[in-house]
Parts: sequence; structure tokens; C-alpha cells
Amino acid sequence: MNRLIKRYENRKLYDTETRKYVSLEGIAVLIREGVDIRVIDNTNDADITTQILTQVIFEEGKRGRNPLSQEMLHEVIRWGNNVLDDGLQQVRRGLDQLIPASLSDIFSGTHQAEISRLKDRIASLESVIVKLGEQLAADDNSGKDK
Repeated sequence: MNRLIKRYENRKLYDTETRKYVSLEGIAVLIREGVDIRVIDNTNDADITTQILTQVIFEEGKRGRNPLSQEMLHEVIRWGNNVLDDGLQQVRRGLDQLIPASLSDIFSGTHQAEISRLKDRIASLESVIVKLGEQLAADDNSGKDK
């Protein structure tokens, strides 16, 4: 669940869980601790999480702690959301191609022969188990007759 942060008209950020105002640095600390946040504008309930997280990155950069390289920042600015969208689409396309290809490989002629041999061995083992069970039952019955 996301921790709800409200931004008021005076631009102050209010952590609804701790019931205290929080700075951008405080939000950065929460995120580093693994807390997911959601920031809404208190006047219209608009989700402004992306804008606030961008401000957090900006403030981190001003302090010399920006984890993003200049090259990456340039690309993010050049491509905007398309970078992330394109990356996700590439992953989806890759999975869409990989999964059917893998299933095809598994059930191809080579693997099909292996699967068939395994099925035959299992059937053979089941037959042996049944025969052993019958022998044990017969031995038990013959021992009772004595």
C-alpha cells in the first residue's frame, strides 16, 4: 500500500500517516527505506506523484547525489515517457516471442521423443509395481494357508 502524501496550496507536503509535514528530502528518505508513496494535490485530488518524484531527483542532483548519469538524463528528456513505454513494449514483445518458441522447443520432435521414452519407462515401472504388489499379496495368502 502506498503512503499518502498531500500537497496543500502553500506547496507544503503532509504525510497523512505520521500527521506531519515532510520535505522533499524526507520523501527521499522514505523511498530509500522502501516506502512507496502517492502524492495528491489536496485541492483537486490530482495524482502528482510523478512531479514530486521528479522534484526529489532534482533536489538530489543539487546536493550532488543524483544516481542518474548525464547521458541517462539527456535521454529521459529527449524521449520523455516514450523511453519507458518503448522499453516495456520491447520486453513484452520479447516474452511474446520467447514463450511460444520455448514451448515449441519443448514439444518439438527431439523433446517429444524424450517425453515418449519417459512415458514408456513410467508405464513399465507402474507394471513392475503392480506385479510386485500381486506377488506380495500372493505370498501373504500362501503363508496364511500353512
